[in-house]
Amino acid sequence: MSGVTPRFGGRVAVVTGAGAGLGALYVAALAREGAAVVAVDRDAAGAERTAAATRAAGRECRAVTADLVRADEVARMAEAALGWQGRIDVLVNNAGGGSSETASATTLAEEDAASWDALVDANVKTAFLCTRAVAEAMKRARYGRIVNVSSRAARVKDAVVPQSPAYTAAKAGVMGLTRFAARELGPFGVTVNCLVPSLTLSGPVLEAYWERWGEAARERYLQQVALRRLPRPEEIVSALLFLASDESSYVTGVCLDVNGGSFMA
Repeated sequence: MSGVTPRFGGRVAVVTGAGAGLGALYVAALAREGAAVVAVDRDAAGAERTAAATRAAGRECRAVTADLVRADEVARMAEAALGWQGRIDVLVNNAGGGSSETASATTLAEEDAASWDALVDANVKTAFLCTRAVAEAMKRARYGRIVNVSSRAARVKDAVVPQSPAYTAAKAGVMGLTRFAARELGPFGVTVNCLVPSLTLSGPVLEAYWERWGEAARERYLQQVALRRLPRPEEIVSALLFLASDESSYVTGVCLDVNGGSFMA
């Protein structure tokens, strides 16, 4: 409808882990609602694909390649975002996850120090470094929205889905970081919240993973979900947009579970 200001009109958003999956969808949704978006990923081709698709839709988007476990590259990423638009209003700490190589252990005995370090760095260290890198600009502006992405794995020990001790601990660490940062940054008008989604088929890799379970395992998993289905990707995206927008202006330090009722606090 003409004359209506987009929800993120005039805002600048940084999305990490933006090269594929939900990260790419977050970029598209924020841009669609008016934000100029910096799509960050350590995979240069993935970041550029996301940015190119967003620009093709007539939106503003810039790709930045950075290894977010390195403080110098995080600082360079933040400088690039500030240099492009002069501000950062929204940070989505989506980088992380767990690859089959680093999250293959399912018991304490199987977990080793290397995989532990890799998963904690990828999930917690990246969120910490990126939050620290944008905090001063947000404090000066007296405005900011930071959304960290955790996982249902940090909430429950699933009877169906194999879970890595390191991944579980890392995603719980993201929740703790959220609460700490919300306390520190709240007096400056900056909210910090955590999105906690369950398994979402947001791309070919996860779709293939789901198919490999087999019908019986898929059915057992869905029996744990009150709504008896997986989320649609857009349902996760809509929750992210709420936390990143002014609609959540009096919400901070919250971990928002989007899991169809498979975990109820």
